[in-house]
Amino acid sequence: MDDICESQIKRRPLLSKRPRAMNETATVPHAAAQRTEHFDVLIVGAGISGVGGAYHLATQCPGTSFLVLEALESFGGTWLTHKYPGIRSDSDLYTFGYRFKPWTGAPIASAEEILTYMGEVIAENDLGKHIRYKHQIKSAEWSSTDKRWSIEAIRTDTGGTVRLTANFLWMCQGYYDHDAAPMRWP
Repeated sequence: MDDICESQIKRRPLLSKRPRAMNETATVPHAAAQRTEHFDVLIVGAGISGVGGAYHLATQCPGTSFLVLEALESFGGTWLTHKYPGIRSDSDLYTFGYRFKPWTGAPIASAEEILTYMGEVIAENDLGKHIRYKHQIKSAEWSSTDKRWSIEAIRTDTGGTVRLTANFLWMCQGYYDHDAAPMRWP
């Protein structure tokens, strides 16, 4: 990771400059031909781990280009998808929360409280510009020759294909397969 932090890759303006809602997908201007974007780090998932990873890259590795791809329509992972009555944390938030933003509420929190907390982290640290929602990874291949990952993702909102390369692929996607077994509650 130190090599990535010390990279001398110039930052390119990748994202549109207009303000967006926190769960709106970051966009790049569309060129006539499909192009491949490169990032030093690609984080998969905008749940608690992916958002934390994005924060640490932004603060500890300035100048490192990174992107978070999230298949869902917003951040939050489990706290977004699990909708059963009374969903709450099963461990205290003083331990589960981020060290850089200590949890100040009751130790056991509802999904809504956790999503609010995560939204504050994203907003306070300008991480939204690094997150693309509704992007589902279809393939990731490592090339030892090129020393980089090639990733293909599908935009679930348009069906379009996105091609990316990255020096480091950081898997923060969680362990639920939401497509295979969606949880349905009354």
